[in-house]
Amino acid sequence: MNYGTETVMADVVISQSDDCSVIATITPHRQISLISSNVDCFLESIPNCLSSLLLKTTPVTISEQNNQLKAKLGVAELEVQKLPSDKDIVSVRMYLTNLCPYFSKPNIKKFDINITGQPRVVLSAHKEGATEVGISNIAEVSQIRYSDLENIKNFINSICWLCSFASGRLSAVARMEVLRNEELIYQELTSVDTTLNQGPQVIYDVDDLTQFIEHSYNYYQQIATTYNLNNLINLGILAKHTPYIEVKTLLMCNFLEVLRYNYALNVGCLSGVFRQIRDNNFEWLSGANRGKKASFNEILTRLCDSNSIISGEFSRDFTNIRNEIVHTGNITGSNSLEKIQKYQDLHHFCDRVILALLQWNLVSGHYIPRNCPNNPNPAVLGVNRVAFTNE
Repeated sequence: MNYGTETVMADVVISQSDDCSVIATITPHRQISLISSNVDCFLESIPNCLSSLLLKTTPVTISEQNNQLKAKLGVAELEVQKLPSDKDIVSVRMYLTNLCPYFSKPNIKKFDINITGQPRVVLSAHKEGATEVGISNIAEVSQIRYSDLENIKNFINSICWLCSFASGRLSAVARMEVLRNEELIYQELTSVDTTLNQGPQVIYDVDDLTQFIEHSYNYYQQIATTYNLNNLINLGILAKHTPYIEVKTLLMCNFLEVLRYNYALNVGCLSGVFRQIRDNNFEWLSGANRGKKASFNEILTRLCDSNSIISGEFSRDFTNIRNEIVHTGNITGSNSLEKIQKYQDLHHFCDRVILALLQWNLVSGHYIPRNCPNNPNPAVLGVNRVAFTNE
């Protein structure tokens, strides 16, 4: 353990709690003075120690100081002293959080994800997923070259973002294990947020989820950076988890702002439709409005109309809702139900934008409308699972 200019030998036990936070319990070999919160503190394994895996240099935050120290870690990377060559064949297990709703039936144990150009992923339920907190699933990828490990991490992280949108719950990789001939040669433990675990679903069941991931992955790769898609997904999940209707609405209006800005900057400006001006605004470069500022409503209407995304669906009502919540902190409505309906209509539109960008209409994929999640037919119980179109 290194802190300030001091180096101390210590026994260290690293564990991942049920909530997926990563904790180190440190027993120094000699008495040490209190560690100031202003001093940088690091842990690392020494070569030839008793553990088969060595901890790479890791910054820690000391949270308790008694005979033993407790420290919080953002990420802990452990690896064997002699790493494989790039050509060596390995298998990867990644432990995912918050996918419980898709494995609620006891007969569903695992399913395969097959995406052209990517290795097959086997996604299975995990025993730690018996509760709503912590790891719920394992994603396994077999027989890859060690040099492809970083690509596999990015691949599974992308699947997690698609699952997050589909489930309404924030899913992430909390733990990764790399095995060579069944020997554990690398382990990565990550502190991730597991509290966003109760949101309403957009995609209904395991079969729909499989189709959604397999169809949407390549489209996700094409647009994720252009539209800042991960942040858009995260805003929707946050909105689903706050109990306050004003905050829900404000978050989804922020969704529209992120969508407006990134579409105008990364699509409109590059195609010669807009030019960026001061204060992150844009003006028209062509047409009857050339030289004039492009309004919030105009940019989002252009997104919908000219790109055939939910053509004509962006409503001035959403602009009015955005103006109300931003300028007054409130939503007008004769009662609370009317305010809730306004929010749900707005969130439903935002979900449909993401589905349209992911080309979900090409396969008539099913989804659950946010503004009508229950089957409108009183004679039929269950969710309102409908085919998606962008018309």
